[in-house]
Amino acid sequence: MAGPTSDKPVDTYSPFFGFVYIFNLIIGVGALSLPKAFSQAGIILGTLLLFMLAFMSYMTATFMIEAMAIANALFKFRQRSGQSTSSSKLSSISHTSPDIQKVDESGVVSGSYGAVDTSPSHHSSQYESEKTPLVPTVIDSETVFTDSGDTEPVGHVIPPDDYEISQKFEMGTLANQFYHPVGVFLYYVVICLYLYGDLAIYAVAIPKSITRVVCGDDITNFTNLTNLTNVSSENMEWNHSNSTVESYCFGQVNDQQAYYIFLTICLLLLCPWTFFNLTKSKYLQLFTTILRNVAFAMMVGIAVSNLALGPPTTPSSASLSGFPLLFGVSIYSFMCQHSLPGMVTPMRRKNGIFWKIGVDFALILSFYLLLAFTGAFWLPENKLNDIYTLNFFRRVMPDDNSAELLLSVLGYYLALFPVFTLSTNFPIISITLRENLKALFRVLLHRWIGDNPYPWPVEHILFPILALFIPIGIAFGTQNVELLVSVTGSFPGVGVQYVIPVTLAFCGKYIITSSKRYNMKYENKYKSPFSYIFFLVFVLLWTTVSMVLLIVDDALKIANGKFI
Repeated sequence: MAGPTSDKPVDTYSPFFGFVYIFNLIIGVGALSLPKAFSQAGIILGTLLLFMLAFMSYMTATFMIEAMAIANALFKFRQRSGQSTSSSKLSSISHTSPDIQKVDESGVVSGSYGAVDTSPSHHSSQYESEKTPLVPTVIDSETVFTDSGDTEPVGHVIPPDDYEISQKFEMGTLANQFYHPVGVFLYYVVICLYLYGDLAIYAVAIPKSITRVVCGDDITNFTNLTNLTNVSSENMEWNHSNSTVESYCFGQVNDQQAYYIFLTICLLLLCPWTFFNLTKSKYLQLFTTILRNVAFAMMVGIAVSNLALGPPTTPSSASLSGFPLLFGVSIYSFMCQHSLPGMVTPMRRKNGIFWKIGVDFALILSFYLLLAFTGAFWLPENKLNDIYTLNFFRRVMPDDNSAELLLSVLGYYLALFPVFTLSTNFPIISITLRENLKALFRVLLHRWIGDNPYPWPVEHILFPILALFIPIGIAFGTQNVELLVSVTGSFPGVGVQYVIPVTLAFCGKYIITSSKRYNMKYENKYKSPFSYIFFLVFVLLWTTVSMVLLIVDDALKIANGKFI
C-alpha cells in the first residue's frame, strides 16, 4: 500500500489552466467510436442526443462540485468546533489514508495526500506532483461523518466560506461520507464494473490497431485519400465477424490469428505492471495529451479536406436502431465526474465555476459535433470503423507522390495513436481497478476482517489477477470496440455519470439540513443551479427509462443473434 505523498508543496493553477485540463480530461478514447455511432443514429437524432447528453453530464458535474463543497464544510465544521476526532473515521482517514489534499490561502497544496482514484488514466489529475503515489491506501467501509453521540444537534448555519473547496475529497471518499454501507458497497460495484469495461476497451483497441497496421487490408490499395469512398464495405469490415473474406497477414497467419498474437504480446508487456505500484508522471500526461490533440485535429482536417475535394455521402436523418449505441458512446465520451475533485480543488479562484465548466462542455460538444459530422458526411456508415483512426490508414506505395506519401505518414500516426496513448494508460487503469477491488471486498468482508490488512498473497497476487482476468477474457472473445464502449457507457457509465453525483449531493445536503447530528440551514455557495428535487427525480427517471430501453434492445439483439 502506498503511503502519504511527498511533503513538497504542489503548485495550484489558474482557472484558465483548470479550464484546459477539464477539456483534455473529457476528450478521450470514447470519441474514437463517436463518428460511426453518430452516423448509425442519423444526423438529426444524433445531434439531439449529443445535446441532451452533454447537458445531462454538465448537470451532474455541478452536483459533484456541490457534494465536494459539502464535504469541505463538514470537515471544517468539525475542526472549528473542537470536537474530539481521535476515535472518528475522519481522523483515521486524514492521518492514515491519503485521500485529502489541502489548498492553503497562498494557492499551494500542502501536507497533501493522494486519492483513491476511480478514474481511468486519461481522466487522471494533471496537477499532482510527479512523485505522488498513483493509488494510495483505500478507506474503510464506514461513513466518515458519523454521529459519534458526543454532541447535541447544532441548529445553526455553517458559514458559506466553509463550503470553499480547499480539501480534495475523491468520489470514493464522498461515498464513504454520505452513503449507507449498502450504498458504499453498490458504489464500489459500479466503479469496478466501469473500470473493467475501460480496461477491456484498451485491451482490445491496442492489438486491433497494431494488427491493422501490420497486416493491412485491401483498403490500403487506394492511391488518393478521396478514393476511400469507393472501397467496398467488405474490405472495410475485415475485423467484423460478418466478413466473408478471409485475408492473411503473413504466411498462413490470418488477421484473426495475428490479432491474438499481438494481443498476447501486449498483455505480456503491460499486465505485469498491475502487480506493482507506479508513480504518475506529469510529463507522460503532457505527452499523451499532445498526441491526442494532434490526432483529433488531423482527423478533422483530413476529413474536411476530402469533403472539399469530393462529393459528400448522405447520412440518414434518424434511425432509432442507432440510439442505444450512440447513447453509450456519448456517456463514455462525456465522462468526467469521477475526476472533478482532482481538477477543481487546485484551482485558485473558483468563483463562477459553473459557467466556466458550462463553457467547457459547450466547446467539447461543438468539437464532438464537428468530429461526428465530418466523419458521417465523408464516409458511409458501413465504411466507418469503430476505431475512427483506422479509417485514415494507408500503406506507402512505390509510386506515391509527395502528397500521397504525406497522407501515408499521417495515416500511420493516426492508426498507431491508440497504441501510444492507451499503452501508457493500461497499467494505470489496471492498478486503479486493483485498488478498488480491494476496497469492494473490504466493504463486503468488513464484519470478518475488520481493518486488518489482507494476507500478502491475496493483496499482491490475487487482486491483480482479478483485475486482469475479465478484461483479458473479453479481449480474446471480441474485437468490437464499438460494443465495449457502448456497454461500458450505457450501464456502469450511467451510474458513475448520473446516479452517483446526484445522490451524493442530495445525501450530503440531507446530512446538513435534516440529520440529528447537524440539523443546520444550508447556505452552500457552490450549490448546483439544479439542486431541486425535480432534477433529482428527472435524473433518476431518465436513468431508469434509458437503462430499460437499452436492456430491451440488447435482449432483442440476443434473440436475433446480432449481439456479438
